[in-house]
Amino acid sequence: MAVLALGTLGFQSWPEAERPVEARREPYCARTVTPHGDRAQAREGIGCSYDTGFDDQSPSIQISRNGTLVIARGSGGVLVSHDRGLSWARIDVPALANGDDPAKGAHGYVHIDAVTDRLYYLTSMTAASCGPLKDGAVVSWSDDLGKTWHGKAVGCGTYDWGRLVTGHDPRALHGRSLYYFGVAPRLVGGLRPVYRSRDGGETWKKLRQLASVTTEGGAGVTAPDGTIYFDYPEYIGFWPARMLRSDYPFVPANTCREMIAVSEDFGETWRQQPLPDSRACNLLNGQQRVAVDKAGTVYALWSDDRDAKLYMVVSHDKARTWSRRVQVMPVGATFNNNQANIIAGEKGHVVISSQNTRSPTNPRVWITNGHGEWGAYLAESFNADDAAPLFRSVALDRDGDPSLREGESPSEAEAYLGISPSDEVWASFSRHGGKLGKGSRITAARIQE
Repeated sequence: MAVLALGTLGFQSWPEAERPVEARREPYCARTVTPHGDRAQAREGIGCSYDTGFDDQSPSIQISRNGTLVIARGSGGVLVSHDRGLSWARIDVPALANGDDPAKGAHGYVHIDAVTDRLYYLTSMTAASCGPLKDGAVVSWSDDLGKTWHGKAVGCGTYDWGRLVTGHDPRALHGRSLYYFGVAPRLVGGLRPVYRSRDGGETWKKLRQLASVTTEGGAGVTAPDGTIYFDYPEYIGFWPARMLRSDYPFVPANTCREMIAVSEDFGETWRQQPLPDSRACNLLNGQQRVAVDKAGTVYALWSDDRDAKLYMVVSHDKARTWSRRVQVMPVGATFNNNQANIIAGEKGHVVISSQNTRSPTNPRVWITNGHGEWGAYLAESFNADDAAPLFRSVALDRDGDPSLREGESPSEAEAYLGISPSDEVWASFSRHGGKLGKGSRITAARIQE
């Protein structure tokens, strides 16, 4: 299955989304709720969802220093809002001078550097300059939030689910390195090579050690000291060469565990840390399930295969050891469909976005989609680093109109998060998904006081 998936995704571009024209809806807001018994300690808030008016694929979201919101389109460019989600405009990202064109790629991804405010847009399977069947990615960047663009091809020989992250690096321009995580093919799933640019994307170096062996690893995050983290599930099909590698050995006991890959030397070398008491072979969507706050505390999230519920663990020693797991399902939700992301800002401040059902029995069938009704949720904690964190949560769908109705399928990654340097968090969700590649209605959401 993994071979087929990689071959299919690696050698085709998704068509432009084709959905009936739908009028942009007014914002929807609802009050946050907390678990029974914790209400006296809770901070009340309001969660609001904003319809962008656009349909597209697997949206990620970022926030600039001045509060501009940017959502990645599946290919070709981004959506931008300058008024806190009330209105949105489409910005096309131009082809490079050599003809490499973001509009011909897939899995568009957006990232804004927290220090320089440079906006990056990545599309996978789109670098024609790599040659036949070598795919690669195009990284485009803008220093004026989308008015002008520059770009570069990267990662020839990578195909699917590319991701970008920036982080502290004293040897880099402006003290910020840019990392590209690609997916290179293997017999089952994919290898996760890492490329680093110390000049903002102009030149790239492929680093010597693989970060992981997985198909769709997480987006990645960096700590204030430059330590890099990303999550991935350890699948049953392992890379045979790992039997002989001391730097990345295969550990049978870790099969189907959620894993965190960690680099403390700016991507040069990696260690792989399992999350105890996790079972996560169903996590086939490349989302963001690890976060780090400004104090350096690491948070990891996963949807457990055994009960389809969300769990979080915390580490104070760079993912070497973990706290006992804590269930973090939003109030009123019963099961998760593997769409879940986590982000952190100030010490103890964590936000989780997810898609869940209220059904008393789990309607999902293994990793398949299209079963049951699923809604969009946000959950927020200001003491997530405690042994018993308190979360407030909000359901973001109107009554009778869930994000996914029976028969509708999420288009791979339907709940992303972004955070600004001032600790403002926004999420992007997809609604009423069609078949893979046909797009979903994109909304932005946040919790406010």
